[in-house]
Amino acid sequence: MDRITRYVLANFAPLFLSLFFTLFFLVSVVFFITIARLTALISVSFADLGEIFLYAVPEIFSYTLPVAYFIAVAMTMFQMSKENEVIVLFALSLDPRKIAKPFFVVSLSVSLFLLFNAIILVPLSKQMSSNFIAMKRMEAKLNIKESEFGQKFSNWHVFVRSNNKKSYGDIVLYQKAKTGENDKFILARRAVLDRNDSLLTLTLDGGSVYALGNERVTQVNYDKLRMNYNPKLRSLESSEIIDYWKEAQHDKNRAYQLAFTVLVSMFPLLTFLFALSFGIAHMRYHKPNVYLNSMIVVLLYYVAIYRVADRFPLYGSVAIMLLFGFASILYFQKRIMERF
Repeated sequence: MDRITRYVLANFAPLFLSLFFTLFFLVSVVFFITIARLTALISVSFADLGEIFLYAVPEIFSYTLPVAYFIAVAMTMFQMSKENEVIVLFALSLDPRKIAKPFFVVSLSVSLFLLFNAIILVPLSKQMSSNFIAMKRMEAKLNIKESEFGQKFSNWHVFVRSNNKKSYGDIVLYQKAKTGENDKFILARRAVLDRNDSLLTLTLDGGSVYALGNERVTQVNYDKLRMNYNPKLRSLESSEIIDYWKEAQHDKNRAYQLAFTVLVSMFPLLTFLFALSFGIAHMRYHKPNVYLNSMIVVLLYYVAIYRVADRFPLYGSVAIMLLFGFASILYFQKRIMERF
């Protein structure tokens, strides 16, 4: 890496980080407000909200990183143009392509990271968040209250006389008989409800189990009895990601999700030449409107992928990548290469 490349990237890095963290904070507030609505449905602690928010971070990256990168490239070159640094470089016979080359490498790296994030991390994090919320809802249903009927643990009806957080006193469990079986009662002096990952365990101390037959009652005494309940939660493993995205072949919603994911991830690579073209200018003769031009490109790109990804996921995605890729090259050639 030569001195000029290091200098340009040194100007780019702090501006990019500043924009990225600003956008990340703003989008995080929206996500956090959405997550906070869960408190109306289930009881969650601040630590639980933090855990759910961490599951949302990969998705927040998908929204903030492409736009922050694009604007940072444009503003970096605009700041250098205002200080006449770019003009000095061109006056020293620097080829504009030498400035574009390091940004091509960085843009490619950002797009590859976004692809990995969107295709691998986002589905995994969404499933983990869904399972976490399902467990919290299950725990809310298992928040057994004292002296109330109609409460359940798995397929057992539960009644408790006293409740001290997750420790219960004088507990009764009843299971209605299925065909060919007997009604069952379980009595216990004390019970504790524990959670281990997705497994819920009700530990009973000092009691009896009764099976009510037609002619006799069977009684079994115990010192400690553990009852496990493992709600059916979907677990999406990294090895299943390919199968997850293969559903796009016959699932319209999955096809839209895949097309949108790929197109958003490719945004930095396909449009960085637009950003360079907006920022590079001779300030004595040109007054570039960097903010307006940048917003126009961002809006055009995102509106296009919303429209196309829904109707023509495969061919539309290829068309958009070719359209914006060639358009950015032609614009850079006309706007920068022919002038400088």
